[in-house]
Amino acid sequence: MGVWTVSRYLHIHVLLPQRILTMTEKMMIPGPVPVQESVLRDMGSQVRAHYGTEWTAIYKKTVELLKLVFKTQGDVHILVGSGSSGLDAAIGSLTVSGEKIIVGTNGYFGERLRQISDGYGLEVIPVHGALGEPLNPTDFKEAISNHPDAAALALVHLETATTIVNPAAEIATEAKLKDIPVVLDAVSSLGGVPLSMDDWEIDICVSASQQCLGAPPGLAPVAISHRAWEIMNAKPQRNHGWYLNLQTWRHFADEWADWHPYPATMATNNVLALKTGLRSLLADGIDERIEHYTKLALQLREGVRRLGLQPFTPDNQLAPVVTAIYGPEDVPTGEIVQYLFEEHGIMISGGLGEGLRDRIFRVGHMGPMVSKDDIDAVLQGLSQFPQIQGLQ
Repeated sequence: MGVWTVSRYLHIHVLLPQRILTMTEKMMIPGPVPVQESVLRDMGSQVRAHYGTEWTAIYKKTVELLKLVFKTQGDVHILVGSGSSGLDAAIGSLTVSGEKIIVGTNGYFGERLRQISDGYGLEVIPVHGALGEPLNPTDFKEAISNHPDAAALALVHLETATTIVNPAAEIATEAKLKDIPVVLDAVSSLGGVPLSMDDWEIDICVSASQQCLGAPPGLAPVAISHRAWEIMNAKPQRNHGWYLNLQTWRHFADEWADWHPYPATMATNNVLALKTGLRSLLADGIDERIEHYTKLALQLREGVRRLGLQPFTPDNQLAPVVTAIYGPEDVPTGEIVQYLFEEHGIMISGGLGEGLRDRIFRVGHMGPMVSKDDIDAVLQGLSQFPQIQGLQ
């Protein structure tokens, strides 16, 4: 490789990414989120062994903190993987191929639940909702009445593709009337949207480390009710694998509890970072964090309206942690996303999924690092976008 080629390679593959990292210092997407310095220190600390009594005590403390956030007395396991791995484990562990599962779909991540269910050979009974509208508990009541033999019901709590919060508690109540277990995708909602697993009688609740829990990506906390374990125990021949079988995780938590309570190498630095993020969340108070996020959402909504833009959802349906906004007519919103990134060093997200791409853009305001000043910076940047200037 000649000198010129090496120089060009370094510019493209080494120097340019450094510029990109600098330009994304203000990251305001629907996850992952910027994390606190204390979380970064733990993430960047020397790697520890993933077994032994000292480490196991740290892991178990992290689990206890997660129980407080899930608001559950049930078991919690920390899977190494994305939130989708936890959802895969939840659905695969509760069901046998050929069984029915009722799935709520009113956005991109509801469709992912359907795809996971398809992957396990389940008969999916879809309950559709319009984009931009919450799922309707009455529709689930009808689906449950028509399919009382369904093995499970799955839905997304906060659909970040549309910024819709679905009425999970009410839908779970309908499922309980027919004794159908409920899987809840709380990947983007846990710690940022009101949620109480035990009070709502959720059977398996899945989240992820990189959003409202305030830690880097890489972990999928999964909370499991006693009833969910009973259902799994009654279905020993699911043939759905080993790593994402929650009973595998329970076996190691029981049999190797004092030194290695999980089946594989634990991501120790991620756990340390998650523990610090959880301590911060609980010290601030979950309700107080939600109130803070809600104030940021209202500030953003008021600001975009002054610019001549409109939120995708009405104020009475706002999600505390993420806001979707319509772009100007005939302007692909991907151009707004690119403009804010290149001209103002602010990363937001475009529309996600069929029907929303280039129609809306999304601003995340989750995580303890986001402030009123960050919302002001987004609004200031938007105000300088040429086609938005013409609306004011």
